[in-house]
Amino acid sequence: MKFIHLYVRVLNLLGTDRKLGWILAIANVAFAMALFAEPVLFGMVIDTLTRTSAQPASLIWQKVWPLLLTWTGFGLFTIVCGTLVALFADRLAHHRRHIAMSDYFEHVLQLPLAQQNDTHSGRLMKVMLQGTDSLWWLWLSFFREHLAAFVSLLILVPFALYLNWRLALVLIVLCILFGLMTNFILQKTQKLQLQVEGHHSDMAEQVSDTLGNISLVQSFARIQQEVAALKSISNRVLSAQLPVLSWWAIVTVLSRSATTLSILTIVMLGTWLFTRDLISIGEIVTFIAFVTMIIGKLEQVVSFIHRLATDAPRLQDFFHVLDTTPSIHDAPDAIELVDPRGKIEFRDVVFSYDGKQPAVQHLNFTVQAGQTIALVGTSGAGKSTALGLLYRAFDPQSGSITIDGIDIRHIKLASLRHNIGVVFQESLLFNRSIEENLLVGDPDATQAQLVDAATRAQAIEFIERNPQGFEARIGERGRALSGGERQRLSIARVILKNPPILILDEATSALDSGTETRLTHALEEVSKNRSTLVIAHRLATIRRADNILVMEAGRIVEAGSFDELYQRGGRFTQLVREQFAAIPERNAP
Repeated sequence: MKFIHLYVRVLNLLGTDRKLGWILAIANVAFAMALFAEPVLFGMVIDTLTRTSAQPASLIWQKVWPLLLTWTGFGLFTIVCGTLVALFADRLAHHRRHIAMSDYFEHVLQLPLAQQNDTHSGRLMKVMLQGTDSLWWLWLSFFREHLAAFVSLLILVPFALYLNWRLALVLIVLCILFGLMTNFILQKTQKLQLQVEGHHSDMAEQVSDTLGNISLVQSFARIQQEVAALKSISNRVLSAQLPVLSWWAIVTVLSRSATTLSILTIVMLGTWLFTRDLISIGEIVTFIAFVTMIIGKLEQVVSFIHRLATDAPRLQDFFHVLDTTPSIHDAPDAIELVDPRGKIEFRDVVFSYDGKQPAVQHLNFTVQAGQTIALVGTSGAGKSTALGLLYRAFDPQSGSITIDGIDIRHIKLASLRHNIGVVFQESLLFNRSIEENLLVGDPDATQAQLVDAATRAQAIEFIERNPQGFEARIGERGRALSGGERQRLSIARVILKNPPILILDEATSALDSGTETRLTHALEEVSKNRSTLVIAHRLATIRRADNILVMEAGRIVEAGSFDELYQRGGRFTQLVREQFAAIPERNAP
């Protein structure tokens, strides 16, 4: 992505604030033009004083005061204009930054799991924060300083040529040298800056990964290893960053040297021209002021290009994520799923994560409205993948899944997921209060409904035991709670959602046997009059399932009730005996 294209892309994100952007741009042009009045009027005052030095003071003031009054007017205009531009540029930049952050955040949340898994969450967060910071700085600097600097350079050179083309050549040479120097530095540093940003992303990923697994780090005494890994990345950052800093330091030294050399050249050339009556003293003074001004503007431009070169990799990463098209999205003709009965059909469904090895293959089964279907099998058999396809965590490569005869790809994603409740094997909780976590199931739930859901999920006891009750914060990923407590909150949350279709992915895996027994009865009650799909390794919890599907290598190898399957002596019987080794061979559990 070229710099100009990247910059245009940034400005295009102004969206509804584009009108204000145009007003600020016009104000910047007026501000830049007004700045030229000061050196020109300064030169005119000098020439007037020189020509009228022998005249009475009253005549001198008569000729000078209109120039001073004009100078004052331009000065007041630049002060007022500069203040208003700075004020509104600040407001615009901060406003658009928050909008860009919200848009990015929403876009990432809409990306399906298959695409989310390609990038670490720490890297995504780093891209969001640094990308929006870069956007904010570019918008702010563009409207406060750099647009005026670019406009000044565009106006100053032809204006200087009009005043005195000989001295103007010095300014032109100065601009050309700055341009060549900046381009040379960019060529030297661009690749290194990309490496720097890549290492920063690695660092964000490493830190996030370590802090997210701090219990693992401490229990395995890996603190020194993790610190050493972070230091290694830091060293790689410095190795790539220091040469970049050195090159831009050279630019700073050269630009300061250019100021002295340019002023000296203007004075020497101006003196030579003055001795030949080709220029006035006032014009020499004006051009000295022009040199100072143009050096200042060039330094602003170079500083801007330096910052843009530094931020370019961050912006590219930001736009790369923002431009990622979700592989799962609403079809143009997608409809709302209204009052579904809950009949679910899998028709010859095939899905593979990598396009080579199928995770589920030729899956065919039906869940009648209100039925409870259990999926069993060893780890990696495709159970969770099959149910993930139901709520469109992924889309199958072939085949179809329907609810009440409607292909789920023709149902709006939000509507589909609103009608499906999921209790995952891993408790997924926010670092918020118990109440806030439960309200995820139903944001409009009353306190009485919260208590009822917690009671039915066997969670009310530990909630009331906490002095803060429902207001108690549960820590990152619910770390302040035990595994069973976290799982009970997850179940209470889905009870509160009250969906017509329920998915229980090892919902009781983190519970003790006593709580599991009580919760199994609660889940049986919740499952009434709704279609329920259960994944369970504890086979005793699915005795009452209407139908059990035994899966191996992504296929259904057996189907039937618990007793039917056990009596067949097939794969299910083997699974039961492995789990209940002490049970007599001919007796069902």
